[in-house]
Amino acid sequence: MGAMKKKHLSIGVIFSLLFVLVLPFAFSVNNNSTLLSALDSVISFDYPNQNVSTKIPILMYHYVRNVDKNFDPMGWRLSISPEYFEEQMKYLKENGYTTINLKDIEDGKVPEKSIVLTFDDGLEDFYTTALPVLQKYGFTASNAIITDMIGNKGHMTMEQLRACRSAGIEIISHSKSHSSMSSLSKNNLLSQILDSGDFLKNNFGVEPLSFVFPSGKYNKLVIKTLKENGYKIALTTNEGEANLSNDDMLILPRIRIDNRRAISGFQKTLEELLIKK
Repeated sequence: MGAMKKKHLSIGVIFSLLFVLVLPFAFSVNNNSTLLSALDSVISFDYPNQNVSTKIPILMYHYVRNVDKNFDPMGWRLSISPEYFEEQMKYLKENGYTTINLKDIEDGKVPEKSIVLTFDDGLEDFYTTALPVLQKYGFTASNAIITDMIGNKGHMTMEQLRACRSAGIEIISHSKSHSSMSSLSKNNLLSQILDSGDFLKNNFGVEPLSFVFPSGKYNKLVIKTLKENGYKIALTTNEGEANLSNDDMLILPRIRIDNRRAISGFQKTLEELLIKK
């Protein structure tokens, strides 16, 4: 019995050695498809979903309204007209884009041709003007809320925010009072981050994981504070497409969308990004 075990062991060792010696040669022979196919069935790995994109445009909107460019040039640059917005959403739908939110990015649910629509400041025209268009095309979006501004003139009320949440809109933090984060002390930073996060969690059941920097201002302390308090994603006003495999997730860039891009500029921007991929 002992001799038989030794014999089996020797055969096993010999087979292993042959396998190691022959394997490199087998992979060097182009026509050895049968052997490679057999090896592939033995040496198999579970890969993540291959239909996943690592680059994604994150669009940044503010107001969706009509503004007189000559009377209010700054307001015009912060706005997109309802007509342009409708045309842009129609373009996304007709060209096969899928809208996702930031939680999807965190969860790794980023199919090809995904796009994130973000709206800063919790403005009322999101509810009155943008939301019906989003629903028309079956789209979602992420709305960054300044918690101290809820219910103020021009900003959404609690009821409107709850309706947005029920409609599948993601609610994320845009700080407590829209202070310039890079100029705050650690205690004030904590107040801006934690107070706004707690408010969203307590009132809307939102886990505070995503943050939008007010006016795009941040520094190392701001990023460190967000990370220490469980935030996974933060959005800047830096221009560009987000690269989820290379970019720091706490300083992701966005693409500003306003009247200056209209519809032709909007299409050109997205088409150029597709060409680069």
